[in-house]
Amino acid sequence: MNITEALPKRFSCRAFDTREVEAEKLDLLRSEVERANAESGLHLQLFGPGEGRLDLSKKMFAGEAPCYLAFVGEDTPVGKERAGYFGERVVLSATALGLGTCWVAGTFDRKTVVAEVGEGEVLHDVIPFGYAPAKQPLKQRTIRAGIRSRDRKPSSYLEGIASYDEAPAWIRAGIDAVIAGPSAVNGQPVTFTWDGTTLTATLRTHKLKLEETDLGIAKLHFELAAAAAGQPGSWQWGDGAAYVTA
Repeated sequence: MNITEALPKRFSCRAFDTREVEAEKLDLLRSEVERANAESGLHLQLFGPGEGRLDLSKKMFAGEAPCYLAFVGEDTPVGKERAGYFGERVVLSATALGLGTCWVAGTFDRKTVVAEVGEGEVLHDVIPFGYAPAKQPLKQRTIRAGIRSRDRKPSSYLEGIASYDEAPAWIRAGIDAVIAGPSAVNGQPVTFTWDGTTLTATLRTHKLKLEETDLGIAKLHFELAAAAAGQPGSWQWGDGAAYVTA
């Protein structure tokens, strides 16, 4: 499975069983983290079993995750956006390996994270990961259902065109992938504008100060789905930036 195929399989996993993640899978994820750091300038760090305990909110999670990723980088809008983009690429790589993950921005004890944070850097988010149980506990399923019930309609994501149905298929595929992706408290803050030639991505809110990370996640999901629909390209960085077709 590649990361595009992992898109529809990813979900926010808030419970993990006792199976230990195999060393081979951890090595593959470490390689992906190294690649992400080299491309992004971030300081992403992976902690395997016994390498550091992460204290998660018991209201949101059932039990402890055996492993986690710490997303460290510059405390700038683009730094946050890159954390979302490259972090989600690691998340989808973990999903492709059969592992469960969940983006966590606030419901964990930062004092328990042993990540190195250099000068000018901050700890943006963490992602616990491991094997999901055969069936998620009822509480976790209820949380997920409640969050996803607030999903925006696809047509509300696109501006600059009279009818959503008139948008190119690759744009609609990209928006579907964005809706399926994670965002802080499911705020889904990204809106796209299409003028028939140029597509841009803009944040409609900055209330949580987490929206730039959501923007990075959304851009990755869109890129993967648009490429699969026949229109490869890449996003420029920043709020209001354009999608550059290949």
